[in-house]
Amino acid sequence: MSTKRRFGLVALGLFAVCGTVSLAAGAEKTVNEKVRDVYHVVKAEVMQVGDVPGHVVGIFDASGLGFNMDTGEVCNYSGKVFFDLTNGTGPHQGYATNTCEGGKSFAQVKGVTTAHPDGTSTVEGTFVYTGGTGQLSGIKGGGSYRDRPGLC
Repeated sequence: MSTKRRFGLVALGLFAVCGTVSLAAGAEKTVNEKVRDVYHVVKAEVMQVGDVPGHVVGIFDASGLGFNMDTGEVCNYSGKVFFDLTNGTGPHQGYATNTCEGGKSFAQVKGVTTAHPDGTSTVEGTFVYTGGTGQLSGIKGGGSYRDRPGLC
């Protein structure tokens, strides 16, 4: 199966990304929370690079829900991620927005996608909050994320 076709099939799937968030909620308070974003890819563009077999670059738009596993709050998740993969493995980076009842948070994500021989892949990395609105104004901190079935 070609890398472009393989990515296209993966892009149609549902992803669950689990993470741990460390927030600076005011100068004197740090909050550690577990979150789970469940999303699907709503649009993807993939281009063969041509320098080596299986090398593709692209961007995808994701949409879904963000769940705070500690507080039970549910937010709307959206993200744009750029990727540079060879045979399904390589770096990705992008931006994510969670729109919650009290405001929005904005984060930059950066990580690595690793393809496995069984056709699955692991996506892991870190994120840093770049800003927020409403009750999330002044949000700072970040955390790590990893998707792999059974982690959440």
